[in-house]
Formats: sequence, C-alpha cells, structure tokens
Amino acid sequence: MLPIPNRIEDESHLDDLLSTPSQGLIELFGRLAGDILVLGVAGKMGVTLARMARRAADAAGPPRRVIGVARFTDPKAKAELLKAGVETIPCDLLNRAEVEALPDAPNVIFMAGKKFGAEGSLEQTWALNVLMPAQVAERYARARIVAFSTGCVYPFVSPLTGGCGEDEPPAPIGEYAQSCLGRERAFGHACLLHGTPVCLIRLNYA
Repeated sequence: MLPIPNRIEDESHLDDLLSTPSQGLIELFGRLAGDILVLGVAGKMGVTLARMARRAADAAGPPRRVIGVARFTDPKAKAELLKAGVETIPCDLLNRAEVEALPDAPNVIFMAGKKFGAEGSLEQTWALNVLMPAQVAERYARARIVAFSTGCVYPFVSPLTGGCGEDEPPAPIGEYAQSCLGRERAFGHACLLHGTPVCLIRLNYA
C-alpha cells in the first residue's frame, strides 16, 4: 500500500497521489501486453484511473498507448488527460458507427453508463446501461474486458449481516439497478458467445 502523507497541500497534490501506481500494478503492467482503452474515461473515476494506467505503463515498459474515450462534454477532463500523456478520442458509445471506428485494443476498461439522475430518464438509462455495453462487447469481443458495475444489483440486507458476498444471487431493486444487471448480462453474453475474458467489478461506497 502506498504511504499517505500527513498533509495534502492542494488538489494537484491529491490528484498526483490518487494516480500513483503501486509497485504491484507496475509489475502487472510489465506482464500485460498491448494498448489500454478506457471507455467512459471522463466520469468521476476515469481520469484518475487513466492517469494511473499511463504512469504504470511508463514505469513498466515497453511503450504502449493508453487511450481515453468519452463524449468529453467537459473540456477540462480532456485537457487533464492530454497533459498526463493519455490519448483522447471523442465518441458517442451509443453510436454504432463511432464505436466501430475506435482503434483495436487487447485491453479494455469499460466505465461508461448512466448513474446519477437515472430515475428521471428511464429510457435513456436502459439504453446507456444495456444497449451501449452490448455494442461495446460485440466490438471488442477479442479483447480482455474489465467492466465496472455496482453493488446495487444485490438485494437490500440488514447492516448486521455485513453485506452481500459474491455468492449472493442478484436481486436488483428499481429500474436503475435492473439496468445495471442488464449491463452485466450483456458482457456475460459476449463471454459465452465469443469466449471474451470479462471481469466485472461491482463498486460499493457509502
């Protein structure tokens, strides 16, 4: 685990700290072949993750591309990525033609989706959380995919239980959570159909 300083001087210092790769990650990158494509990079975690990937790749060698893909409605995110050495490609991941035009990559991190405000636009939520992943899974059927998901796919349980484990069957409550399970099933279908290696990461936070 990386040491945490007693004082964080400013936001730039915090960003640098959060994007510092561990020695274990650098060693992993030394064994990982090929470019890395981060889809949905402009979200709340994507910029930091892509910067960390760039730093780990530089430390591990050999040279490779780290590419961030998003609509980039916030120009600040794009500027931060470019400054860190991450290539950027503007793309609407719901647009099949734009997805097909993206570069090939053997390593894909999928972070895109509808999260906040989902209940106000359920049709868009389902499109972004199910149709979009299905298109991406088909486009990158020959890649290794890490797809971000959510602990919302689990049922509600008492805090006294310690929470759900991975052996707990999904039982999503509400359309947002149901659409997130749909995202997982879209990637799972690609895994069954094409043999795509997929790792799902269910984020939990409070």
